[in-house]
Amino acid sequence: MFSKNLKYLRLQRGYDQQSFAEMVHRSVSTVSEWESGKYTPKAGVLADIAAIFGVKIDDMMTTDLSKSMNERLIKQTVSTMRRLHPARQEKVYNYADDQLKQQQNENVISLDDERHKRQPMLLHIAGTVSAGTGEYLPDDDTGDDIPFSGPVPDYDFAVRVNGDSMEPMFEDGQIIFVKKCDDCDIHSGQIVIADLNGDAYVKKIDIQPDGVRLVSLNPKYKPILVESFDDFAIQGIVML
Repeated sequence: MFSKNLKYLRLQRGYDQQSFAEMVHRSVSTVSEWESGKYTPKAGVLADIAAIFGVKIDDMMTTDLSKSMNERLIKQTVSTMRRLHPARQEKVYNYADDQLKQQQNENVISLDDERHKRQPMLLHIAGTVSAGTGEYLPDDDTGDDIPFSGPVPDYDFAVRVNGDSMEPMFEDGQIIFVKKCDDCDIHSGQIVIADLNGDAYVKKIDIQPDGVRLVSLNPKYKPILVESFDDFAIQGIVML
């Protein structure tokens, strides 16, 4: 329920993920993970979020605020209309009817628009990242340009997955989009592109007091422990 309420309240206030992330001092990918239901923020952050939207933490976690707020707004509107003179009631009705017609027209998508959306774009693939044993990702601008017609998030570079260790989230050969991480805030549980001793991996990062592990989602693969002597860097966060 938290993820649904967060997205509803954010959109209701007109915040995009970037601006909201800045308000709570977190990364865009963290906000995206909250809204997808993968993670829930800790109690202190929950309190800050509830305060931003002026709601109770319990309601944020257990109540469908989209329904409760809409129902309250409808009741308030009906109560107000009953106190209006008939001529003013008619004006309110005419305005509401006009808004409904505009909404219905906005929901109509022409066949030409749909055909245009299906037209593939030319997507540059920077290289390949391994979901298993590691693979070299070049630093230069070499790579392939391929036609791509799927949804594209805000990203810095795209790579292709090699291997099955990140299934079921990412399949062998799948294109994934990455946001560069020059000095970003990395959290345990994020899916990252990690450079370990010259090899590039796509893994879930597990940050613990005693060290860092690169974790596969496919249980048949063991986690990779990052040692203190390893050459290790995070190249980016996978945009989900």
